[in-house]
Amino acid sequence: MSGEEQPKCPVDHSAREVWLKQNGGSAPHPIPSDSNNADKCPVDHEARGKWLEFGGKGKIDGSNIPIEVEHSSDSIPDQPMYTSDVKLPTEREISSIPRTGANANWIYPSQKQFFEAMKRKNWDPSAQDMETVVPIHNAVNERAWYHILKWEEGQGAEKCGGVQLSSFKGDSKKLTPKARWKLMLGYQKPFDRHDWTISRCGKEVDYVIDFYAGKPSPLNPNMASFYLDVRPKLNSFEGVKMRVFKFFGF
Repeated sequence: MSGEEQPKCPVDHSAREVWLKQNGGSAPHPIPSDSNNADKCPVDHEARGKWLEFGGKGKIDGSNIPIEVEHSSDSIPDQPMYTSDVKLPTEREISSIPRTGANANWIYPSQKQFFEAMKRKNWDPSAQDMETVVPIHNAVNERAWYHILKWEEGQGAEKCGGVQLSSFKGDSKKLTPKARWKLMLGYQKPFDRHDWTISRCGKEVDYVIDFYAGKPSPLNPNMASFYLDVRPKLNSFEGVKMRVFKFFGF
């Protein structure tokens, strides 16, 4: 087992409880747990309660998350040493998200790693919930990355092979200025918030993501939906420029 700090995964573990209470699903295309690229998963632990609320009401995959644009988790070693004897799959899924400087993609945690990460955070996870929450976790991260790629179109990353994800963290307790303003106007509070940093040919650009529970579909009321408000952060000239250009339709 590697003792070095491994890169995290983009979904906050606190939000995971909410995921489980709204969704079911099956994990896509797992990979062996002894992969050399075994990194952390890109979700925030504080939001875990919210995610679990979404579990059990239906299935979710990337296509179920609305395409409307407007994390940190535990270390996962290359060869994990498990501390429990719970019977859960150890296969892992390779994400579509390139990792900065690694010539490889981020890798999501296995069901067993997810379960043990929750236990280390003193949550009371159910092993049977992992079959639901892990695919949700992965699908939401993929959708967030999709939105970032839409923002990055035409920004020049195609010259160096595309953008890559450098880092991420989740903080479900910290509202963004936009979320705080919308709350004052009577909108619902986001149940999670992530901050991702991408590399565009060596230039770092920060993004912020607010996670909202979407409205149930009248055709399938048991199908959970999420609304991801993804946008560049206004902490740099680049972020301000991108937001202004987007506002005016450029």
